[in-house]
Amino acid sequence: MKSGARKRRSPNGDNGEGKRRIILLLTKLTLENFGLFQGKQIFDLRPESEDGRSKPIILIGGKNGAGKTTLFEAIRLCLYGPNLGEYRFRKKGEYESYVSGHFHLIAGSPLHVSRAAVELEFEHSHLGVVDTYTVKRSWHRRKVGIKESLFVTKNNEEIKDLDTQQWQEFINELIPPGISRLFFFDGEKIQSLAQDDGTNIQLKDAFKSLLGLRIVDQLRTDLGIFVSRGIKNSKESDLHEQISEIAAEIERLEEEHSIKHQERAQKQSYCDQTLGKIERLELKLSSEGGSFASKRSELKARKTQLDHEIEAERSHIRELCSSILPFALTPKYCLLLKERIAEEEQYHQWKNTTAVTRQKIVEIEHTIGSRGFWKNSTLTSEQKRQIADQFSALVRKAFTPSPQFSNYVPVHNFSPIEQQKVSVWMNEALEIIPARLRNYSNRLETLVSERRSIEQAINRAPEDDLISPMIEELNGLHQEIGQYAEQLKQMDEEIRQIEWKLQECERRKESQLDNLRTLQDLSTQLSLATRVQAALKEYSGELQTAKLSEFRQVFLECFNRLLRKDEFIQDIEIDPEDFSILLYTKHGTPIRRNKLSEGEKQIYAVSMLWALTICSGRPLPFIIDTPLGRLDSEHRDRIVNEFFPNASHQMVILSTDTEIDQVYFQGLMPYVAKTYRLEFNEKENATKIVPGYFWTDNNKAEVTDGV
Repeated sequence: MKSGARKRRSPNGDNGEGKRRIILLLTKLTLENFGLFQGKQIFDLRPESEDGRSKPIILIGGKNGAGKTTLFEAIRLCLYGPNLGEYRFRKKGEYESYVSGHFHLIAGSPLHVSRAAVELEFEHSHLGVVDTYTVKRSWHRRKVGIKESLFVTKNNEEIKDLDTQQWQEFINELIPPGISRLFFFDGEKIQSLAQDDGTNIQLKDAFKSLLGLRIVDQLRTDLGIFVSRGIKNSKESDLHEQISEIAAEIERLEEEHSIKHQERAQKQSYCDQTLGKIERLELKLSSEGGSFASKRSELKARKTQLDHEIEAERSHIRELCSSILPFALTPKYCLLLKERIAEEEQYHQWKNTTAVTRQKIVEIEHTIGSRGFWKNSTLTSEQKRQIADQFSALVRKAFTPSPQFSNYVPVHNFSPIEQQKVSVWMNEALEIIPARLRNYSNRLETLVSERRSIEQAINRAPEDDLISPMIEELNGLHQEIGQYAEQLKQMDEEIRQIEWKLQECERRKESQLDNLRTLQDLSTQLSLATRVQAALKEYSGELQTAKLSEFRQVFLECFNRLLRKDEFIQDIEIDPEDFSILLYTKHGTPIRRNKLSEGEKQIYAVSMLWALTICSGRPLPFIIDTPLGRLDSEHRDRIVNEFFPNASHQMVILSTDTEIDQVYFQGLMPYVAKTYRLEFNEKENATKIVPGYFWTDNNKAEVTDGV
C-alpha cells in the first residue's frame, strides 16, 4: 500500500530538512524552437522553503511523447554541446545531424525552423560567494550545415577575462561532465546499471573521477615513461661516440669556413682594384667634359621635346587672341556693356507689360464706376466718386514706369539668347581669359628658359669620337664590378650557412655534454622516480580504501533505506581491484547482484548513484527522467518517499501520470516547490508548458474530478 513521505535521517547525516551546502542551483531553463517546444518557453526551476521546511522538488509531468526526454537532453546539450558523455560523434556531420533533429518541426510542413536555442541559468557558490551564470547555446541553419554559437555571462555581464574559445572549458570546470553523469540520469540509465555486468567498471571510473585519481595515475604513467627512457638512454659509451662525431663535424666546418673566408678576401681584392680603375677613368672623363658628353643624346632628345611643348603653348596663346582676348584688354567697357544689356532687358520687360497693364486699369475703373459695385453701400454719390477717383489714382501711380524709361532708347536690341551669350563672353573676358593667358605665358617662359640652358650645355659637350673609347672601357669595368658583387653575395650566403651549421653542432655538442654530466645523477633520479611511483601507488590505494569505506557505509544505508525489506542487507564487500560488490544478509549469507530481483536491481542502481553523489562532496541538482517505469509498487514507495525528498537540495523530476500518480503526488506535495505539465497539441505538433501537475490547477490546488 502506498504511503505518504516519512521523516528520516538522510544518508549524509542530516534529517532531510537541515541546511545543505549548496554548490550549484539551477534557476531557469529557456527553450526556443527546440524539439516539440515552439517559440520561447521558460521553466522556473528555483526550489523554495516554507516554515523552515525545504521544498527541493520541481515536478514536471507529461504523457509519453510530450517532450520530457527533450527537456532532459536540452540541459545536457546546452552545457556540453558536442561533448555529450553518452554520445560519440566520431564521423563528420553526426553532431550536426543530431542537433538538426532537435529543431522544431512546423505543423503541416516538412520544414524545420531556421534557429533553435537552449539557455540555462544557474547559481554557483565558491568560497561562500554566490554568482549567477547564464549559458546559452544556439544553432542557426545555413545553406550548408548548422552554425553553433555559445554565450556565457556571469552576473548578467560577459566574462571579459576569458576568451570565447575558453567558455566550454570554463563550463566543464564548473560542472565536470564526468560528475554530471552521476546527477543527470534517466530511467533507462538506471535500468542499464541494474542489468549491465560491467557496472563495476563504471563504479571504478566514477571513483577515479571523484577522487582525482586519474591525475595520480597519469603521473605514475609519466614517471614510468621517464624511468624507461632514462634506463634506455643511460649508455655512456653511446654519448661519447656521438660527441666525437659532432666534434669531427665541427672541425670539418671550421676548415671549410676558413677556406671560404680566404676566397672571399681574394675576390674582394680584385673588386677593389677594379673600383680604383673606375675612379681614375671617371676623373679623366670629367677633366675632358665627359660628364656632358655622356648626356649629349639625352640633352638633344629633351631639346626636341621642349620645341614641341613651346609650339603648343604659343598655339594656345594664338587661339586666345583670335577669340575674346581683346575684350579682356578693356575690362571697364566690358562692365558697362553688361550693365547696359541688363538695363535694356528691364526696359523691354516694362514695355511688353505696359499695354496689358493699361487695359486692366481701365477695366478696374469701369467696374468701380458701375452701380453694381456699390449695390449694398450706404455711401453718398459724392463719397463714392471720391473713393473711385482716389483708388484709380493710386492704381495708375503704382503701375507708372520708372522715370529713367520715359525717353529711353535701346541701343543693342539683343534677343534673350544673344543677351545670354554676350554676358557669358564678358564674364570669360573679365575672369577666365586673363588667368588662362597668365598660365600659358608663364609656362612658355619656363620652357624657353629651359631650352636655352640645354642649348648651352650641348654646345659645351665635346665630340663623341673623343670620349667614346673611354666610355666603352668604363662600361666594361662596371659590368666587371657587378659580377664581383654577385659572387661576393653568394660567398657571404655560403659563409652564413657554414656558421649556422657550426652553431647547431655546438648546440648539439653542449646538449650531449649536459647529458653526459647528468648521467652521473641519473641513477639517483631513477631511484627517486621509482620511490615516487611507489608513494603514489600507496597514496592512491589508501585514499581509495578510505573512500571505499565511506562509500560502503553510505551505499549500505541508501540501499536499506530504499529496499522494502528492512535491514535485509547487513554488510557489503567491495573488491578494490575490479570494484565488484558482494552483498551480505543479516545472517551473513553472501548475495551477488545477479541474484537480486528486477526491482531490487533497480534499487541497487539508484542507491549506487545516490551514494556516489554523497561521497563526491559536490552537492549538485538531480535531474531524473522517468525514474519509476520498471519498479514495483513497494519499491516505488521507497524511491518516492525516501530518495526524492532527501537526495539533493534540488530535485527535478520528469514523470508520467502513471509514475507519480495522485497518491504519490499527495505524499510529495510538502516537498514540491513548483509543478508543470507538458501538454502536447497534435494539430500544432507542439508542446505547451502549463503550470500545475496532472491533478492541480494553476494555483496548485488539488483537482480530484475525474481521477
